[in-house]
Amino acid sequence: MLIELAKTSWNILAEFAPYLLIGFSIAGLLHYCIPPKLIINQLGKSSISSVFKAAILGIPLPLCSCSVIPVASSIRKIGASRGATISFLSSTPQTGVDSILATYGLFGGAFTVIKLFVALLCGLVSGILVDIFCKNNEASVPDLENHESHHAPTSNKSISASLRYFFVELPLDLYKPLLIGIFIAGLINNFLPADFFTGTFSSGLVAFIGITLISLPLYVCAVESLPLAFAFLSAGISPGAVLVFLIVGPATNSATILATLKIIGKQATIIYIVTLVVIAWSAGFLTNLLLDIKMSDFKEHHAHLSIWNHISASLLLAYFLNAVLCKSVFFRKKNAMDEDCHLD
Repeated sequence: MLIELAKTSWNILAEFAPYLLIGFSIAGLLHYCIPPKLIINQLGKSSISSVFKAAILGIPLPLCSCSVIPVASSIRKIGASRGATISFLSSTPQTGVDSILATYGLFGGAFTVIKLFVALLCGLVSGILVDIFCKNNEASVPDLENHESHHAPTSNKSISASLRYFFVELPLDLYKPLLIGIFIAGLINNFLPADFFTGTFSSGLVAFIGITLISLPLYVCAVESLPLAFAFLSAGISPGAVLVFLIVGPATNSATILATLKIIGKQATIIYIVTLVVIAWSAGFLTNLLLDIKMSDFKEHHAHLSIWNHISASLLLAYFLNAVLCKSVFFRKKNAMDEDCHLD
């Protein structure tokens, strides 16, 4: 039983490890190559074009629902419209280049394209609606520099800082929930029958409502949500309901909602959440009509994983381990320096 659990969890990891490694590499390059001023200057205007640019720029950036808050606060402070701000807040945490590639590895090209389109649509529609209905109701912008974030862009990006981001900060943020999610997916895949959730609870409105209620307060980034989504699918949840989770989950959580209330105000936040849920549900219903994703397809594919998949999974675990060790060494050096300062 334990051997089967370990084997299933390993296969899930190996399935999307190659894409995740490539995604992490591209995320590191984006972090180094895209200056914060470029993001701020492009979004710092009140117009539909700024809303569109915000959605487009946000899609490849590897920012989760909490780490996107300081960036949104920055562009808001220099005069970005609420629409551009909310468009960025909506599209960014749903995607990220690492999540896009990992989604392709787990769920295939068609599902990935739908997810990307829905993320873009959420950003555009919520941003435009907020600009239309909230023009004369400006909210104060709080100082969120101390908001929990390792990914908020800084003004000076040295090569060493970017390398530290790629080799330490990025994997440290992801490895625990990602591995826990994979383990949960392995448990569900092994111990719950494929038809555990059937009928109304798998694909109907009840399933969408249940998934949404789980997703709204839950802190989970776009990458970390994938193993959980896989677990839902393996338990009989429909692809459409899984898509709802992958859209609503990464774009919201209780901390982010509270911060968003301060940045763009109550009315704009309500528009943002309602638009997100309505578009996610609509896309979920269409996904159930257009796609027929079955767990039997995944199990058959897992049985034929290539050697590259297994090598990539090993490299990914080594990548996570390296980050943990680097953090440990850093804190030991810091403590030693602090002790020397006290002695002096």
